[in-house]
Amino acid sequence: MNRPPQYRDYVEPGEPKWRRWWLALLLLWGAQSGLLLTLWPEGRPRLELWLYSAVLPLSWGLVLSIRALVWRIGLMNWDAYRQTIQVAEQRWWRKRARTLPVHELLLLGPVGDVQAQYRNLMEGAQLPEPELPANADVPLLRCQLSRGIPGARVPLLARHLARLALALPERAERWPSLCGLAWVGEASGEAAFVAALEAGGLSLPAARFTLRTLKDLDALIDALPKVCPGETDGLLCAGVVSREQADEGEVPGEAGFLWVVGRKDSLRLHRGEYLLPENGETAGELCSQMQRYVGLAKAPEDCLALDAGSQDAFVEGGWTVGQHQLAEYWGALGELAPFVGMSLAALQAEQSGEPCGWMGKDDAGRLAMGVVVSNGG
Repeated sequence: MNRPPQYRDYVEPGEPKWRRWWLALLLLWGAQSGLLLTLWPEGRPRLELWLYSAVLPLSWGLVLSIRALVWRIGLMNWDAYRQTIQVAEQRWWRKRARTLPVHELLLLGPVGDVQAQYRNLMEGAQLPEPELPANADVPLLRCQLSRGIPGARVPLLARHLARLALALPERAERWPSLCGLAWVGEASGEAAFVAALEAGGLSLPAARFTLRTLKDLDALIDALPKVCPGETDGLLCAGVVSREQADEGEVPGEAGFLWVVGRKDSLRLHRGEYLLPENGETAGELCSQMQRYVGLAKAPEDCLALDAGSQDAFVEGGWTVGQHQLAEYWGALGELAPFVGMSLAALQAEQSGEPCGWMGKDDAGRLAMGVVVSNGG
Protein backbone atom coordinates (compact mmCIF):
# COMPACT_ATOMS: atom_id res chain seq x y z
CA MET A 1 0.00 0.00 0.00
CA ASN A 2 1.01 3.61 -0.27
CA ARG A 3 2.23 4.50 3.19
CA PRO A 4 2.06 8.04 4.60
CA PRO A 5 5.40 9.88 4.38
CA GLN A 6 7.80 9.38 7.27
CA TYR A 7 9.94 12.29 8.45
CA ARG A 8 12.90 12.43 10.83
CA ASP A 9 12.18 13.56 14.36
CA TYR A 10 13.19 17.03 15.43
CA VAL A 11 13.92 16.88 19.16
CA GLU A 12 12.13 19.60 21.09
CA PRO A 13 14.71 21.85 22.81
CA GLY A 14 14.69 21.39 26.56
CA GLU A 15 13.97 24.33 28.83
CA PRO A 16 17.08 25.64 30.63
CA LYS A 17 17.45 24.62 34.26
CA TRP A 18 16.74 28.04 35.73
CA ARG A 19 17.28 26.93 39.33
CA ARG A 20 20.80 25.78 38.54
CA TRP A 21 21.55 29.07 36.86
CA TRP A 22 20.43 31.03 39.97
CA LEU A 23 22.35 28.75 42.32
CA ALA A 24 25.46 29.15 40.16
CA LEU A 25 25.07 32.95 40.31
CA LEU A 26 24.76 32.97 44.08
CA LEU A 27 27.74 30.67 44.59
CA LEU A 28 30.02 32.50 42.16
CA TRP A 29 28.95 35.93 43.29
CA GLY A 30 29.45 34.99 46.94
CA ALA A 31 32.89 33.54 46.21
CA GLN A 32 33.87 36.62 44.19
CA SER A 33 32.64 38.99 46.89
CA GLY A 34 34.51 37.12 49.65
CA LEU A 35 37.71 37.06 47.60
CA LEU A 36 37.47 40.79 46.81
CA LEU A 37 36.84 41.69 50.44
CA THR A 38 39.79 39.59 51.53
CA LEU A 39 42.25 40.93 48.98
CA TRP A 40 40.95 44.50 48.76
CA PRO A 41 43.73 47.00 49.72
CA GLU A 42 43.18 49.28 52.72
CA GLY A 43 42.38 52.81 51.81
CA ARG A 44 40.88 52.15 48.37
CA PRO A 45 37.30 53.42 47.93
CA ARG A 46 34.57 50.90 48.73
CA LEU A 47 32.52 52.13 45.77
CA GLU A 48 35.17 50.81 43.43
CA LEU A 49 34.92 47.44 45.21
CA TRP A 50 31.20 47.18 44.51
CA LEU A 51 31.71 48.17 40.90
CA TYR A 52 34.15 45.27 40.50
CA SER A 53 31.77 42.91 42.25
CA ALA A 54 29.00 43.85 39.78
CA VAL A 55 31.00 42.52 36.80
CA LEU A 56 30.09 38.86 37.50
CA PRO A 57 26.27 39.24 37.75
CA LEU A 58 26.24 41.48 34.67
CA SER A 59 28.26 38.92 32.73
CA TRP A 60 26.04 36.17 34.09
CA GLY A 61 22.96 38.05 32.94
CA LEU A 62 24.43 38.42 29.45
CA VAL A 63 25.24 34.70 29.22
CA LEU A 64 21.79 33.79 30.54
CA SER A 65 20.15 36.06 27.96
CA ILE A 66 22.09 34.37 25.17
CA ARG A 67 21.11 30.95 26.55
CA ALA A 68 17.43 31.93 26.69
CA LEU A 69 17.63 33.34 23.15
CA VAL A 70 19.13 30.09 21.82
CA TRP A 71 16.35 28.15 23.57
CA ARG A 72 13.63 30.38 22.11
CA ILE A 73 15.07 30.11 18.60
CA GLY A 74 15.23 26.34 18.98
CA LEU A 75 11.57 26.28 20.05
CA MET A 76 10.55 28.39 17.05
CA ASN A 77 12.49 26.12 14.69
CA TRP A 78 10.93 23.03 16.27
CA ASP A 79 7.44 24.49 16.00
CA ALA A 80 8.02 25.56 12.37
CA TYR A 81 9.31 22.08 11.49
CA ARG A 82 6.33 20.44 13.22
CA GLN A 83 3.86 22.66 11.33
CA THR A 84 5.63 22.01 8.03
CA ILE A 85 5.39 18.26 8.63
CA GLN A 86 1.70 18.57 9.50
CA VAL A 87 1.02 20.51 6.30
CA ALA A 88 2.93 17.93 4.23
CA GLU A 89 1.04 15.04 5.84
CA GLN A 90 -2.33 16.75 5.37
CA ARG A 91 -1.45 17.42 1.76
CA TRP A 92 -0.61 13.72 1.28
CA TRP A 93 -3.87 12.57 2.87
CA ARG A 94 -5.89 15.05 0.78
CA LYS A 95 -4.22 13.75 -2.36
CA ARG A 96 -4.90 10.13 -1.42
CA ALA A 97 -8.55 11.05 -0.72
CA ARG A 98 -9.11 12.25 -4.28
CA THR A 99 -11.66 10.25 -6.24
CA LEU A 100 -12.70 9.36 -9.75
CA PRO A 101 -16.22 10.75 -10.36
CA VAL A 102 -18.38 8.32 -12.34
CA HIS A 103 -21.42 9.51 -14.25
CA GLU A 104 -22.70 6.16 -15.50
CA LEU A 105 -21.51 2.55 -15.59
CA LEU A 106 -22.22 -0.80 -17.20
CA LEU A 107 -21.33 -4.39 -16.34
CA LEU A 108 -21.21 -7.51 -18.47
CA GLY A 109 -20.69 -10.95 -16.95
CA PRO A 110 -21.77 -14.59 -16.89
CA VAL A 111 -25.20 -13.63 -15.45
CA GLY A 112 -25.96 -11.52 -18.53
CA ASP A 113 -26.17 -7.87 -19.49
CA VAL A 114 -29.33 -6.81 -17.61
CA GLN A 115 -27.98 -4.21 -15.20
CA ALA A 116 -30.65 -4.84 -12.57
CA GLN A 117 -28.99 -8.20 -11.82
CA TYR A 118 -25.84 -6.45 -10.63
CA ARG A 119 -27.58 -4.21 -8.10
CA ASN A 120 -28.07 -4.96 -4.42
CA LEU A 121 -24.77 -6.89 -4.44
CA MET A 122 -26.28 -9.40 -6.89
CA GLU A 123 -28.65 -10.89 -4.32
CA GLY A 124 -31.35 -11.53 -6.91
CA ALA A 125 -29.08 -12.81 -9.68
CA GLN A 126 -29.27 -16.42 -10.84
CA LEU A 127 -26.07 -18.37 -10.26
CA PRO A 128 -24.43 -19.17 -13.63
CA GLU A 129 -23.30 -22.69 -14.46
CA PRO A 130 -19.71 -23.28 -15.66
CA GLU A 131 -19.42 -24.92 -19.06
CA LEU A 132 -16.76 -27.17 -20.57
CA PRO A 133 -16.09 -26.17 -24.20
CA ALA A 134 -14.69 -28.77 -26.56
CA ASN A 135 -11.23 -27.18 -26.68
CA ALA A 136 -11.00 -26.44 -22.92
CA ASP A 137 -9.34 -28.46 -20.18
CA VAL A 138 -11.31 -26.99 -17.27
CA PRO A 139 -14.86 -25.68 -16.83
CA LEU A 140 -15.26 -21.98 -17.66
CA LEU A 141 -17.72 -19.27 -16.69
CA ARG A 142 -18.84 -17.57 -19.88
CA CYS A 143 -21.16 -14.70 -20.72
CA GLN A 144 -24.45 -16.26 -21.78
CA LEU A 145 -25.10 -13.84 -24.59
CA SER A 146 -21.97 -14.88 -26.47
CA ARG A 147 -22.00 -18.63 -25.85
CA GLY A 148 -21.44 -20.65 -28.96
CA ILE A 149 -20.50 -17.66 -31.12
CA PRO A 150 -17.32 -18.49 -33.05
CA GLY A 151 -14.28 -16.21 -32.95
CA ALA A 152 -11.95 -14.78 -30.33
CA ARG A 153 -13.78 -14.14 -27.07
CA VAL A 154 -12.22 -10.79 -26.17
CA PRO A 155 -13.25 -8.93 -29.36
CA LEU A 156 -16.75 -10.44 -29.10
CA LEU A 157 -17.14 -9.19 -25.54
CA ALA A 158 -15.73 -5.77 -26.45
CA ARG A 159 -18.18 -5.34 -29.33
CA HIS A 160 -21.11 -6.37 -27.15
CA LEU A 161 -20.02 -3.94 -24.44
CA ALA A 162 -19.88 -1.17 -27.04
CA ARG A 163 -23.41 -2.01 -28.23
CA LEU A 164 -24.65 -1.83 -24.63
CA ALA A 165 -23.07 1.61 -24.27
CA LEU A 166 -24.64 2.86 -27.49
CA ALA A 167 -28.05 1.61 -26.37
CA LEU A 168 -28.09 3.61 -23.13
CA PRO A 169 -31.11 5.94 -23.03
CA GLU A 170 -30.51 9.66 -23.61
CA ARG A 171 -26.82 8.98 -24.11
CA ALA A 172 -26.23 12.01 -26.32
CA GLU A 173 -27.87 14.36 -23.81
CA ARG A 174 -26.47 12.90 -20.59
CA TRP A 175 -22.92 11.94 -21.44
CA PRO A 176 -20.11 14.50 -21.11
CA SER A 177 -17.88 15.47 -24.00
CA LEU A 178 -15.42 12.56 -24.12
CA CYS A 179 -11.71 13.38 -24.17
CA GLY A 180 -10.27 9.88 -24.52
CA LEU A 181 -10.38 6.21 -23.55
CA ALA A 182 -8.73 4.29 -20.71
CA TRP A 183 -8.75 0.59 -21.53
CA VAL A 184 -8.18 -2.51 -19.41
CA GLY A 185 -7.26 -5.66 -21.28
CA GLU A 186 -5.91 -6.84 -24.61
CA ALA A 187 -5.30 -4.53 -27.55
CA SER A 188 -7.61 -6.62 -29.73
CA GLY A 189 -10.47 -5.90 -27.38
CA GLU A 190 -9.74 -2.17 -27.44
CA ALA A 191 -9.68 -2.12 -31.24
CA ALA A 192 -12.98 -4.01 -31.45
CA PHE A 193 -14.58 -1.75 -28.84
CA VAL A 194 -13.54 1.47 -30.60
CA ALA A 195 -14.60 0.12 -34.02
CA ALA A 196 -18.04 -0.86 -32.69
CA LEU A 197 -18.52 2.60 -31.16
CA GLU A 198 -17.54 4.27 -34.40
CA ALA A 199 -19.92 2.02 -36.35
CA GLY A 200 -22.67 3.22 -34.02
CA GLY A 201 -21.85 6.86 -34.61
CA LEU A 202 -19.67 7.57 -31.54
CA SER A 203 -16.11 8.55 -32.42
CA LEU A 204 -13.58 8.72 -29.61
CA PRO A 205 -10.62 11.13 -29.51
CA ALA A 206 -7.20 9.63 -30.13
CA ALA A 207 -6.09 10.09 -26.51
CA ARG A 208 -5.50 6.74 -24.77
CA PHE A 209 -4.64 6.04 -21.15
CA THR A 210 -3.24 2.92 -19.51
CA LEU A 211 -5.53 1.35 -16.93
CA ARG A 212 -4.28 -2.08 -15.86
CA THR A 213 -3.45 -1.66 -12.15
CA LEU A 214 -4.44 0.46 -9.17
CA LYS A 215 -1.30 2.50 -9.76
CA ASP A 216 -2.64 3.38 -13.21
CA LEU A 217 -5.93 4.39 -11.59
CA ASP A 218 -3.99 6.65 -9.21
CA ALA A 219 -2.30 8.33 -12.16
CA LEU A 220 -5.63 8.77 -13.94
CA ILE A 221 -7.24 10.37 -10.87
CA ASP A 222 -4.32 12.80 -10.54
CA ALA A 223 -4.34 13.63 -14.27
CA LEU A 224 -8.11 14.05 -14.61
CA PRO A 225 -8.16 17.87 -14.19
CA LYS A 226 -5.66 18.17 -17.07
CA VAL A 227 -7.20 15.43 -19.19
CA CYS A 228 -10.70 16.88 -18.79
CA PRO A 229 -10.18 20.63 -18.24
CA GLY A 230 -13.76 21.68 -19.01
CA GLU A 231 -16.73 21.24 -16.68
CA THR A 232 -18.55 19.26 -19.39
CA ASP A 233 -15.55 17.11 -20.34
CA GLY A 234 -15.36 13.43 -19.51
CA LEU A 235 -13.54 10.19 -20.10
CA LEU A 236 -14.52 6.65 -21.03
CA CYS A 237 -13.00 3.81 -18.98
CA ALA A 238 -13.72 0.27 -20.14
CA GLY A 239 -12.27 -3.21 -20.43
CA VAL A 240 -13.04 -6.87 -21.01
CA VAL A 241 -11.33 -10.11 -20.10
CA SER A 242 -11.81 -13.77 -20.96
CA ARG A 243 -9.70 -16.14 -18.91
CA GLU A 244 -8.74 -19.65 -19.97
CA GLN A 245 -6.79 -20.62 -16.85
CA ALA A 246 -7.06 -19.92 -13.15
CA ASP A 247 -5.46 -20.91 -9.85
CA GLU A 248 -6.39 -24.19 -8.26
CA GLY A 249 -9.91 -24.12 -6.85
CA GLU A 250 -11.00 -21.23 -9.07
CA VAL A 251 -13.00 -21.16 -12.30
CA PRO A 252 -11.77 -18.98 -15.18
CA GLY A 253 -14.30 -16.25 -15.88
CA GLU A 254 -14.97 -13.42 -18.26
CA ALA A 255 -16.46 -9.97 -17.84
CA GLY A 256 -16.59 -6.42 -19.08
CA PHE A 257 -17.16 -3.03 -17.52
CA LEU A 258 -17.64 0.55 -18.67
CA TRP A 259 -17.47 3.84 -16.75
CA VAL A 260 -18.44 7.24 -18.04
CA VAL A 261 -16.25 9.59 -16.01
CA GLY A 262 -17.20 13.24 -15.54
CA ARG A 263 -15.82 16.14 -13.55
CA LYS A 264 -18.60 16.45 -10.96
CA ASP A 265 -20.73 13.35 -10.56
CA SER A 266 -22.41 11.64 -7.65
CA LEU A 267 -20.49 8.34 -7.61
CA ARG A 268 -16.94 8.70 -6.32
CA LEU A 269 -14.43 5.86 -6.71
CA HIS A 270 -11.72 6.18 -4.09
CA ARG A 271 -8.20 5.02 -4.77
CA GLY A 272 -7.68 1.33 -4.15
CA GLU A 273 -4.73 -0.17 -2.30
CA TYR A 274 -2.82 -3.46 -2.47
CA LEU A 275 -2.02 -5.49 0.63
CA LEU A 276 1.66 -6.51 0.55
CA PRO A 277 2.46 -8.71 3.58
CA GLU A 278 6.02 -9.20 2.31
CA ASN A 279 6.60 -5.49 3.06
CA GLY A 280 5.42 -5.89 6.63
CA GLU A 281 1.91 -4.60 5.94
CA THR A 282 -1.10 -5.91 7.85
CA ALA A 283 -4.75 -6.04 6.87
CA GLY A 284 -5.74 -4.01 9.93
CA GLU A 285 -3.32 -1.24 9.02
CA LEU A 286 -4.56 -1.12 5.42
CA CYS A 287 -8.22 -1.13 6.43
CA SER A 288 -7.65 1.78 8.81
CA GLN A 289 -5.86 3.73 6.10
CA MET A 290 -8.65 3.08 3.60
CA GLN A 291 -11.25 4.24 6.13
CA ARG A 292 -9.30 7.43 6.66
CA TYR A 293 -9.35 8.11 2.90
CA VAL A 294 -13.14 8.10 3.06
CA GLY A 295 -13.53 9.65 6.51
CA LEU A 296 -15.10 6.55 8.08
CA ALA A 297 -14.71 5.68 11.74
CA LYS A 298 -15.36 1.99 11.07
CA ALA A 299 -15.62 -0.46 8.17
CA PRO A 300 -18.41 0.16 5.62
CA GLU A 301 -21.66 -1.63 6.36
CA ASP A 302 -21.74 -3.01 2.80
CA CYS A 303 -18.74 -4.92 1.47
CA LEU A 304 -18.22 -7.43 -1.32
CA ALA A 305 -15.43 -9.81 -2.30
CA LEU A 306 -14.68 -11.39 -5.65
CA ASP A 307 -12.68 -14.30 -4.22
CA ALA A 308 -12.35 -16.25 -0.98
CA GLY A 309 -8.73 -15.19 -0.38
CA SER A 310 -9.49 -11.49 -0.15
CA GLN A 311 -12.58 -12.18 1.94
CA ASP A 312 -10.48 -14.00 4.55
CA ALA A 313 -7.53 -11.60 4.44
CA PHE A 314 -9.39 -8.44 5.41
CA VAL A 315 -11.45 -9.87 8.28
CA GLU A 316 -8.60 -8.79 10.58
CA GLY A 317 -9.39 -5.15 9.78
CA GLY A 318 -13.12 -5.57 10.47
CA TRP A 319 -14.15 -5.71 6.80
CA THR A 320 -16.61 -8.58 6.46
CA VAL A 321 -18.70 -9.43 3.40
CA GLY A 322 -21.22 -11.86 4.88
CA GLN A 323 -22.99 -13.56 1.99
CA HIS A 324 -21.54 -11.18 -0.59
CA GLN A 325 -18.62 -13.32 -1.72
CA LEU A 326 -19.29 -13.28 -5.46
CA ALA A 327 -16.64 -15.59 -6.92
CA GLU A 328 -19.29 -18.07 -8.09
CA TYR A 329 -20.91 -15.36 -10.21
CA TRP A 330 -17.73 -14.14 -11.91
CA GLY A 331 -14.94 -16.66 -11.62
CA ALA A 332 -11.31 -15.56 -11.72
CA LEU A 333 -11.04 -12.28 -13.66
CA GLY A 334 -7.34 -11.45 -13.33
CA GLU A 335 -6.49 -7.82 -13.94
CA LEU A 336 -10.15 -6.90 -14.42
CA ALA A 337 -11.23 -8.08 -10.94
CA PRO A 338 -10.55 -4.78 -9.07
CA PHE A 339 -12.48 -2.80 -11.69
CA VAL A 340 -15.46 -5.15 -11.60
CA GLY A 341 -15.37 -4.91 -7.79
CA MET A 342 -15.42 -1.11 -7.97
CA SER A 343 -18.33 -1.22 -10.42
CA LEU A 344 -20.43 -3.50 -8.20
CA ALA A 345 -19.63 -1.34 -5.17
CA ALA A 346 -20.61 1.78 -7.14
CA LEU A 347 -24.01 0.30 -8.00
CA GLN A 348 -24.57 -0.57 -4.34
CA ALA A 349 -23.49 2.87 -3.14
CA GLU A 350 -25.80 4.51 -5.68
CA GLN A 351 -28.72 2.42 -4.49
CA SER A 352 -28.17 2.64 -0.73
CA GLY A 353 -26.54 6.06 -0.48
CA GLU A 354 -23.93 4.54 1.86
CA PRO A 355 -20.24 3.72 1.23
CA CYS A 356 -19.56 0.25 -0.13
CA GLY A 357 -16.25 -1.57 0.14
CA TRP A 358 -14.83 -4.01 -2.39
CA MET A 359 -12.10 -6.65 -2.17
CA GLY A 360 -10.42 -8.80 -4.79
CA LYS A 361 -7.11 -9.83 -6.32
CA ASP A 362 -5.46 -9.03 -9.63
CA ASP A 363 -3.70 -11.29 -12.13
CA ALA A 364 -0.49 -11.08 -10.09
CA GLY A 365 -2.29 -12.44 -7.03
CA ARG A 366 -2.08 -9.16 -5.12
CA LEU A 367 -4.96 -8.63 -2.71
CA ALA A 368 -6.66 -5.28 -3.26
CA MET A 369 -9.40 -3.25 -1.60
CA GLY A 370 -11.18 0.05 -1.93
CA VAL A 371 -14.37 2.05 -1.28
CA VAL A 372 -16.98 3.75 -3.44
CA VAL A 373 -19.21 6.50 -2.06
CA SER A 374 -22.23 8.35 -3.31
CA ASN A 375 -22.46 12.10 -2.79
CA GLY A 376 -26.21 11.73 -2.65
CA GLY A 377 -25.99 9.69 0.52
